[in-house]
Amino acid sequence: MLEFKASILDSKSGELRVESEELSLSGSSVNVTNVGNMNVTHSRNFSTLRGFTLAEVLITLGVIGVVAAITMPMLITNINDRANSERHANIAYKMTQAMEQMRAHGELVRYDSTEAFVDKLQKYLKITKRCDNEHIAECWPTEKVTTANGDEYEVANCKTSDDIGLSARENKTNNVGLILADGASLILNYDNNYSGLDVGDKVTASNISLPIGKNKTKSFAYTTNVTAPITFITDVNGKKGPNSETKDNKYYDIRSFNGGAFAASTAPTECYNGNCIYYLGTSYESMDCNYYYNSIPENMMDYCGRTGWNSDSSWAGAIYKCDTLGMKLATWNELISVYENKSHYPSVNSSQDWYWTSDETAGMGGMMDPSMGMGMDMVSVYIFNMGDKSYSEAPIYMSGTQYSAICTNK
Repeated sequence: MLEFKASILDSKSGELRVESEELSLSGSSVNVTNVGNMNVTHSRNFSTLRGFTLAEVLITLGVIGVVAAITMPMLITNINDRANSERHANIAYKMTQAMEQMRAHGELVRYDSTEAFVDKLQKYLKITKRCDNEHIAECWPTEKVTTANGDEYEVANCKTSDDIGLSARENKTNNVGLILADGASLILNYDNNYSGLDVGDKVTASNISLPIGKNKTKSFAYTTNVTAPITFITDVNGKKGPNSETKDNKYYDIRSFNGGAFAASTAPTECYNGNCIYYLGTSYESMDCNYYYNSIPENMMDYCGRTGWNSDSSWAGAIYKCDTLGMKLATWNELISVYENKSHYPSVNSSQDWYWTSDETAGMGGMMDPSMGMGMDMVSVYIFNMGDKSYSEAPIYMSGTQYSAICTNK
């Protein structure tokens, strides 16, 4: 039993009196009685109040942990994809801007070597470290990398154009390692067959679609034809890893510009007068572009284009493969140029094949999709014959036919 005292002012007499009250605690109940001139009883049974048991807390934490374990890797991958692609595009943009400045000052001319080219380039591009081909690994964040076919490759061996995917080029030049002011690492090679680009020459820009996570891609402003004479490989995230080139159609942290790749990873890129090609032939996978029967990941939409309900588009597959090399599927005019200079491109010198082009035609009318009861355009692309310079049209909706393909500089 507890006793409380309170001072109360009588409103009539103006006197202050003291009253005592009693508070009793009985078991799990609280009773308050005789407050002033009122009788109040309030009872609350505390035995009915309870919190979470330890088991319930542990189960809840376990569920949260499982959800986090499932979603966090995907979230981290998405963040890394976007960051790597933005860095990739930014490096290409900086290189392009530097070479645009060279052109504006009349210095985008032919140089005898990669070293001589870099001597001039560093006037317009902030370079914090430069490594000759005998010390190339000192400008790369790791001693070894994983190539596109899964091989382990010693970076120190990447010394000349032969080692960066350019073994078929007529003149051999040394590679130069660079570390830019933002920390980006590059291994760069210059084609000394390049004739130069004057101030008044036409400049054409090109974009590139790169992954940004969540199975999506984004089109980035990438480069212009001022970068035609250079090829490079870059590591966009330093030592973070996985230190791998694009593999199994998935981009990682080592990115290619104009077809550059460590020697163990790919067939050589062939160049003539600054125009480089990468001969795919039919060594690429078709892409599933079925709009109605399957769900196309959003990052594939850019490549499928208007292929409609065809589920086996080799045209889209060729475009995607070229893009992973930092190149693009050749246009009709580019294939004409290759044809007219076939002697300089050993991979196609004796070819009589039909080749895909990236040029869509006006279309071939319309057709009905029987599964949907709806019409759709029969969009076609030009195909080019490397044997006699003839051309034809191939409807994209029938593009399961696997023609040969050539990638060219972006």
